[in-house]
Amino acid sequence: MSSVPLAVTVPVILLLMLWGALWGSFLNVVVYRVPAGLSIVRPRSRCPACLTPIASWHNIPVVSWVWLRGACASCTAPISVRYPAVEATAAVLALAVAMPWLASTWGGDSLQWRPLVALVGEQGFVFVWLAIALIDADRFEVYDAMSLPLPLLGLALAAVVGEERGVDWQASGIGALVGGAGFALVSWSYGRISGREGLGLGDAYILSGAGALLGVGALPAVIVAAAVQGLLFAAGLLLVGSRASVLGERGIASARHLALPFGPFLVVASVQWLLLHRGLAAVLPWAVD
Repeated sequence: MSSVPLAVTVPVILLLMLWGALWGSFLNVVVYRVPAGLSIVRPRSRCPACLTPIASWHNIPVVSWVWLRGACASCTAPISVRYPAVEATAAVLALAVAMPWLASTWGGDSLQWRPLVALVGEQGFVFVWLAIALIDADRFEVYDAMSLPLPLLGLALAAVVGEERGVDWQASGIGALVGGAGFALVSWSYGRISGREGLGLGDAYILSGAGALLGVGALPAVIVAAAVQGLLFAAGLLLVGSRASVLGERGIASARHLALPFGPFLVVASVQWLLLHRGLAAVLPWAVD
């Protein structure tokens, strides 16, 4: 960001975080309504307890929840902390994804469209991944309508801004194929050998999108990082020994019957690679080539 004027830097950072928080607010709607089979457009947001429509000034991301002390303005029913947490997470991710692109997007006295396309495309991926991870954590489901377009978006980005992103269409196409078909084959083989369902096809769709966006070379690191973090998370639950719900509003795990969806960990690992691989390439070029 050194080439971006200081007078521009702070407003841009604030706008990016506001942009992300607004998307986070929308993702909260998606995560709640899509599994319930409800429209994501109508009706307007309302309190889940008293069904009173939420006024626009009570629907400001993060700020309104803090101002209202986490309660409905009409009936004072508690509002889950997950809503502002998702909004804040989306705000931080929007900024983090944009950081490597800000200087090249500014490009002197005008915006440069190619880095801007790369920035918006990567943000779109991250926002959809966040929704997928939250729904999978709640329901052990990955919706095709969310996951299947991602490989196509990754291929489109590779075709348009592959040079800027360092992922050409060959790496993107092979990544989508290997990530999807390879993972599906592993899941099918596990099911045939063990006689029980292992990793679902939804995970294959997530990995196909990751391969398309990040390139085939990122897949081994993404899979290993997801597996390690999933195992560490499960080990932590077992060590704590709690039987209470520990993730998601409906809960997905207990120490007695431990079951974790793999999708959220694939999403976390994919986002980690997206945000960190450029720095890793500078320090350990052999690890990412």
